[in-house]
Amino acid sequence: MNTLKLVEYNVWANRKITTHLASLSADLLDKPLGGSFGSIKATLIHLLEADWLWVNRWKGIPLADIPAWPLNTLDDIVNPWAGIQEDMLALAPTLDREPNKQIEFITRKGAHHVMSWPDIAMHVTNHGTYHRGQITHMIRTAGEEAVATDYFLFCVQP
Repeated sequence: MNTLKLVEYNVWANRKITTHLASLSADLLDKPLGGSFGSIKATLIHLLEADWLWVNRWKGIPLADIPAWPLNTLDDIVNPWAGIQEDMLALAPTLDREPNKQIEFITRKGAHHVMSWPDIAMHVTNHGTYHRGQITHMIRTAGEEAVATDYFLFCVQP
């Protein structure tokens, strides 16, 4: 499994969908459209917070407090998320050098777990794909054109 490529894909897809969202009406973010979190904005916040937790786990911090970011606009979400994703891209090559390394972490519900780096890279990518799919559905439900973030498009991009 090419874990670095998975992380690169996840960041690419997140950037692609947030760039597309910036071209749409800001009102769309808060519109109740279903999904796991009810709106595009709430789903993006969930992804931001999840990536924050994971990047800290990658740094050896089993459970990090989520900062009290002001998350009122798309830019408010994208700005801290961009830094987190840069950290992910910077950390992944180091983690790839120890593919059997076990990463210990604590969920927000207090459960202790240990997973391998390849399993975590797959989970983070799968989690992002799942919620980007929900966002795509919400965009289409609102009558807007969505953007494709399929893995194969990442692989064949020029």
